[in-house]
Amino acid sequence: MRIIKSILFVLLLLQVSGLNAQDTFNQGDIVYVKEIEENLRLTPNGTVITQLPQASKVMVLGVEGNWVAVQVAGWIWKPSLVSSKLDIKGLYMKALHIMVETESEANEIKSLLDKGSDFSALAKERSKGPNAQKGGDLGVVNKGDLLPELDNALRSLKTGEISKVVKSPIGYHIFKRTE
Repeated sequence: MRIIKSILFVLLLLQVSGLNAQDTFNQGDIVYVKEIEENLRLTPNGTVITQLPQASKVMVLGVEGNWVAVQVAGWIWKPSLVSSKLDIKGLYMKALHIMVETESEANEIKSLLDKGSDFSALAKERSKGPNAQKGGDLGVVNKGDLLPELDNALRSLKTGEISKVVKSPIGYHIFKRTE
C-alpha cells in the first residue's frame, strides 16, 4: 500500500448558497463557506456525505450552474483509509436486474424466479431495462447510483438472493445480488 500523504484532498461538490449574479468563481480560487453549515455532496443534488462548517476553506475546481466542484484539505486518521474504493465493504456490489412496465408482469416473473427459472434468461426475454441483452447484468453498482428505493432493495440482499418486486417511477424491478 502506498504511503498516504498527511493531507487528504477530497474531490467533491459543494453547493454555494446565495450566489449573486456578479459572483464568479474560477478554477484555483480559494473560497470560504458563508452558511453556518453547508452540505457536501457526491454530485449536484446528490447524496450528502457531510456538512462543512462556516468559514471552511475550499479551492474551486470548476463551476456548473449554482454548483461548485471543490477540493477540501484536512486531516484524517490514517488507519481509516484504504488505497482503493473496491476495498470498502458494502460500497460496491454486483447485481442482475429485470425491469418491466406492469406490476402483474413483475409478479409473474418473480414467481418464475421463485420456482427456479434462470434470472439472466428471463432478463433477456422480458426485461425492458438497458442491460437486458446482457442478461440484466448491472456490473458494479456504487452506493447511491440507483434511485433510493432501488438502492435500498439491492443493499438489503445477501449474495445470491433475489429481491421482491420493487416499484419506482420508471417501472417495476427485480434484482439478484451476485456479489
